[in-house]
Amino acid sequence: MPLSAFKAMIVTSLAFGWAGLVPARAEGWGSSYNMGTLAVGVATPEQARLTFYCGDGAAARGNPVIKGGPYMEVSLPKAAGLDEATSLTLLIDGKGTAIPVAAKPDVENVSLSWEPGRSFSRAQMKAVVARLAKAKTLAVSVGGNTVPLPVEGAAKALADDPLGCK
Repeated sequence: MPLSAFKAMIVTSLAFGWAGLVPARAEGWGSSYNMGTLAVGVATPEQARLTFYCGDGAAARGNPVIKGGPYMEVSLPKAAGLDEATSLTLLIDGKGTAIPVAAKPDVENVSLSWEPGRSFSRAQMKAVVARLAKAKTLAVSVGGNTVPLPVEGAAKALADDPLGCK
């Protein structure tokens, strides 16, 4: 590999790592693996993103930057009511599933994250993921806002079992 190509690959890898594990493909779902974490999701040009993460527990114990276990994050552009959201609804083929989330606002977006717990277990989220893999339509509804997301490539990307880590 020529040195310039190698440098470009390193710069791209670093930029990807700094940007977070975001499969930022507006045309459909994608997956990536970086620093012990599998990321499977979709993003839109309007800055909406839905990503399932699966952090390797051993990698997380060795590196405090890595979050272990499965979790989901929805990032949406700031809008009224998002900062205080405690749940969101995934609308899969018109059928809604309410999912408890914790909201974390930043400058331009609000991150809404789910982790397995008593109020919504990993088994419940696995059922949601199974429906997503077959979905014809998908939208996220929270705080009076509904944002459509692409479903192209969801079945292939979700076959990586984004909730299967320990």
